[in-house]
This record gives sequence, structure tokens and C-alpha cells, in this order.
Amino acid sequence: MTIKSLFLGSAAAFAAASAAQAADPVVVIEPVQANYVEVCDAFGAGYFYIPGTETCLNVGGYIRFQIDAQTGANSPDTWNVWTRGQLAITSKTDTELGALTGAIVLNSEYYSNDGSTTTYIDEAYLSLGGFQAGKFLSYWDEGLLGEIDDLAGQTNFNSMRYVYVGEGFVGGLSLDALEPSMVGLSNSGDNVPKLGVSGRVGFQAGGFGAKLDVGYDTYNEEASFRAMASLALGPGSLDLGANYSTGWNAYSNNYDNEFVDYSLPTPTVATGVYAEWALAAGYKLNVTDKFAVTPAVQWTSANVPGADNEDFWSAGALFDYTIVEGLSAKLNVQYTDTPDQYYADDYWAGWFRLQRDF
Repeated sequence: MTIKSLFLGSAAAFAAASAAQAADPVVVIEPVQANYVEVCDAFGAGYFYIPGTETCLNVGGYIRFQIDAQTGANSPDTWNVWTRGQLAITSKTDTELGALTGAIVLNSEYYSNDGSTTTYIDEAYLSLGGFQAGKFLSYWDEGLLGEIDDLAGQTNFNSMRYVYVGEGFVGGLSLDALEPSMVGLSNSGDNVPKLGVSGRVGFQAGGFGAKLDVGYDTYNEEASFRAMASLALGPGSLDLGANYSTGWNAYSNNYDNEFVDYSLPTPTVATGVYAEWALAAGYKLNVTDKFAVTPAVQWTSANVPGADNEDFWSAGALFDYTIVEGLSAKLNVQYTDTPDQYYADDYWAGWFRLQRDF
């Protein structure tokens, strides 16, 4: 074999190998796109898009540790420690009929006095635009500053409600399913819910706001009315509230088994007692950016069937300190000058709370 033949053979082999490789398909591996969670700012802070959907989700809640104590009135001196975990999940989607919302709020609590644990649905509802249906807190659940006032009866129902909000104005009308125990039928064997009608009108303009709540118990055919106002004043804000009930009903502040008539030979529980009139006020003083003090007072005139009204008053203060963002400490102290004929002693109560919000 000559040198020329050797070179020609090598070149042919190299060309054949190159041709075979060129015939193989070229595969390009595309990078996998990361499935990032996107912020949804259409409904406020804290919402994010569920990947692959147009639905926005918010997850929040709090952890609460609390110590309660009380002495006097018709109850033995006692104290208790308990912890609550709340998980709140809210979904929102923008539609041609307004925001479509679904919300679930779960509470789970543990009590040290008897070692009991309870988990329950605090709220679970859907809403579209201004329409809302499910189990949720009514307008009557809102109170004044300081957490000392007591201006409402039942506040959590299975309801249907329509709310209009615009230009500082709010108006709402609700149909509430009242449980038999709410209308005085707890031992009657009647398990059919009754109907309540409640509503609110209110407005907010600058540092001043006012609202009127009405609730009508169709079973007892009695109503309750409540007016509340808030005013920015000095280094804080002033809250005022008034409540009137035409009679015992689901929306009135009722005193079941709390009034005991000690004037009788055998002390007897007075039934059907409710707050006919009540006035309350609280002022939140912002001492610093992190510390606030809220003194509050309430006067109540209780209707006792077959007897004169009994007037009494309560006063106390709430001390609120923000330790760091998301963690607060609160101390509440309250004194009640109880009606002498129906209570063995005046009443002192209070609680200390640590709460982590998220």
C-alpha cells in the first residue's frame, strides 16, 4: 500500500464518520421556567396569586396567650390561663359582578382550668360584590375602644347580608338565623331557627364617624338600637356609645342567671333581665408610638321583670404596648359597682394578653 492510498483511505473513513454524526438530531434542552408566586396588589397588602390562576389568596391570623382573673359579684374568686390560635384564609377574584370572596376563620383554644381543647369555625362565608352569605360576625360585634363596653347581645349568626359602601357611607341589611337558645327556647325542644333582621347606616368624614345599628327579633317581636360615634381628639380618639332595647331579644344584652334576688328567703335567680339602656365612653390616649392607655366607663339600666330597673356602672382601663411589630402586650382592669339586691359583692376583673399577629 502506497502513502497515497493510505491518505485517501483515512480521508474516506473520516468523511463517513462525519456524515453519520451529522445525521443525528440535535436536541436543545430548554430551561425550566420557575413557578414564582406573584404579589396581588388589587385587594391590599398580603395577597398573592395562586399559581396558574387569577385568584388572590391571603393567609393571616394570630396566636394569643391570656391570663384571666376575677373576684366578687356572684362568682367565686378564680383565675385561668388559656391560649388561642386563629387561622384566617381569604380568597378573592375580580369578576364582572365585583370581587368574589371566600373566607374561613378557624379558632382553636386550650384552657388550663379543665384541660379542655375546642376548635370551631368563627367565620366561613362567601361574597360577591355587596352580597354576603355564611357564618360571620355581625355589626353588633364591634365595640368601643378599651374592650370594657358591653353594648350588644348575640353577634355571630348564619346570615345573608347586602352591604353598600361608597364615598364615606356604609349601609347594610342582614337576615340572621337565630338559634332557639338565642330567643329563649333552649329547653323547649324547638330546634327550628328563628329569624332576625339587622342593619346599619353610618358615615366617616375626616376624623369623625358615626353609625346606627338596629336589630329586630321576629320571634320575641322586640328590637334593639345602638348608636356609636368616634372622634379624633388631641393625641388620641374618643368613642361614645348608647344602646336601647324595647324588650328581651337576641340582640339585647341579656343577663341569664346573673341576677340573684337576695331579698327573698331563698335567693332566687331573676329571669328575663336585660339592659334596657346603656351609655358608654372610652378615650384612647397615644402616649407614644408604641404605648396607649384607654380609660373607659359604662352606665347600664337593667330591666328586671316585675321589679324596678337596676342601675349600675363599670369603669376600667386598657394598657396596650407594642413590643415589636406584630407582637403586643395588653393589660385590662375593670371594676363594676353591682346592684346590692342582686349581687353578693362588687366585681373586679381583668386580663393580661400577649398576641402575635401575622
